[in-house]
Amino acid sequence: MGLLEKAGKIKDDGKPKKAVAKAKKATKATKADPKPVKAAKASRKDKAKRVPKEARVMPQGFKLAGKASRFARRLVDFIVTYGAFLGVLGAFSMIDSDFTYFWLASFALMLFNLVFLPFKTNRSVGMFLTRTRYVNSKGNHPVFIHQILASLTALYVMLAIVFIGIGAGSTGGANWTIISIGIVLALIVLSDYVVTKLRAANGETQSMYDAMFGCWFVVADRGEAESEGWMARLESLGDWGEKRGWSGSAADDEDAESND
Repeated sequence: MGLLEKAGKIKDDGKPKKAVAKAKKATKATKADPKPVKAAKASRKDKAKRVPKEARVMPQGFKLAGKASRFARRLVDFIVTYGAFLGVLGAFSMIDSDFTYFWLASFALMLFNLVFLPFKTNRSVGMFLTRTRYVNSKGNHPVFIHQILASLTALYVMLAIVFIGIGAGSTGGANWTIISIGIVLALIVLSDYVVTKLRAANGETQSMYDAMFGCWFVVADRGEAESEGWMARLESLGDWGEKRGWSGSAADDEDAESND
């Protein structure tokens, strides 16, 4: 028996050390607790269901602008934005002279009311005169791009007429490329008109651009206390418009109609 025991010890001592280490690691792995399985991430659809989108509704504390305010604002903004340009265009077509400075002045006035004022104040000259502004569902000013797009309707109409006229009257036959540009511009105006009429039929006073940006045309508060310099002068235009009844709300229009 002594020889057999010695032979067994020799076999045990002859095992490679790496094999012994692997055996120990395998034993520890079987004894270790299994790793917890991570919960599956919620899909995008589940997240959308959990967080419902806020409904775009007109915020409380504001009054919709009346018909007189809307009409006066459109008329004044058209005159300020495009009046000088159309005047120079008419004079240019009748008088043979250099109108470079007049063109530059008319374009500067157009950009002032079309881009600068909306970017700086979120309003236009017509909106200062009628004491009106746009407001979104949170009670804030919408992004200024909304007002720029909404003010381009008159420009789209004029450009559509010009492009279609030039394309149809070009020498060598109709130029359908130019005509197509005019038709696209006309379709934008037509889409705005149709959407506005459809929303009006449902009791809404929003145009296509108002619905896209989720905003409403409302009566603005007097802001003279916070205004200085040229801003105070713009705010003072509201006094002149108020005397002519251009700063009323839709509720005032209903009261006037009921009294009549």
